[in-house]
Amino acid sequence: MKKFAVIGASSGTGLEIVRLLASSGQHVRAISRRPLPATELIEPYSADVTEPNAIARALDGDFDAVFFTADIHKRFASRQEVRSLMFDGFMNSIHAAKKHTKHPKIVLLSVIGPDKPSWVWHLLNLAKRGMQKNVVDREAALAQSGLPYVIVRAARLVNADDTTGQARAIAVTPATHRLDMKRTIARRELAKTLMAAAKSAPHGSIWDVFEDDDGSIPVWLRASSQ
Repeated sequence: MKKFAVIGASSGTGLEIVRLLASSGQHVRAISRRPLPATELIEPYSADVTEPNAIARALDGDFDAVFFTADIHKRFASRQEVRSLMFDGFMNSIHAAKKHTKHPKIVLLSVIGPDKPSWVWHLLNLAKRGMQKNVVDREAALAQSGLPYVIVRAARLVNADDTTGQARAIAVTPATHRLDMKRTIARRELAKTLMAAAKSAPHGSIWDVFEDDDGSIPVWLRASSQ
């Protein structure tokens, strides 16, 4: 049986991944500051990514993949607060993963178009100081880490009950898009894509994910669903 770890497991996309992994019979260590209830397949672990020793203990073990989905939810967070969680917390997780002989595949949840100008990024940077730079910096740090990895850049996230009408197809494309408010992705569909990326996406690849009726589906994603 494969073993997974989800960092940022108590809410949002991280929680969706935990639920989907457990429902498919996979063991998952759910890492968060507020641990989830334990089940036969969900192992809750209380840890803060901003504390290097704590996250090192949380990632002690042989994992096939580690999902990093932690995000800062505080509105108008300071530059230091954003940096501490989004970049320093991620680097603490990377250093912890590198300590083990068997390196897990790192699946990083990112955001579409951090390397492209966008008015949406301007607004996000006002609410969370330095957010765009931290997204760019941690993607670059992961690429230079020597660990196997895949980066999934998500469009604007919506919950399942925020969508109306018939569900749209999912597009998974090379990372070429700008961030806007038009493209969206339901959290559950994003979680499924992240799980598929852990299973089948090529190491060192970066993908944009959003809803699109004419969605492009790469070979690795089709293979993972078979």
